[in-house]
Amino acid sequence: MNLDYSIQKGKKLPIIEKSRTRLIDIEAITHLQCDGYVTTIHLIDNESINVSKLLKLFEIELAEFGFLRANHNTIVNPFHIREILSSSGKKMVRINNSLIIVSRRRAYLFKDLKKN
Repeated sequence: MNLDYSIQKGKKLPIIEKSRTRLIDIEAITHLQCDGYVTTIHLIDNESINVSKLLKLFEIELAEFGFLRANHNTIVNPFHIREILSSSGKKMVRINNSLIIVSRRRAYLFKDLKKN
């Protein structure tokens, strides 16, 4: 699967935090993780933003920019994947210093990632 990351350039994602709306560069998002109704957005500068929004809603919003669901509670930006590891039948991706487990059902999405 060849992905065109130029579609992320210059695009912003509006994030509502408490009493303000913050515009985040989509290309700066490395991955998103949820814990219940709180989603944590991880950025390339190691900043994390907590938002009260379901991960499913982010998945729908970010699908057109190439983001992939890795497992039940994580969405990743393939542009920031540094390594794809297979060990003991499990597949994992490395983004920055984080190792993210890819579910068996979604492993095929990561199998043939190629960067342009």
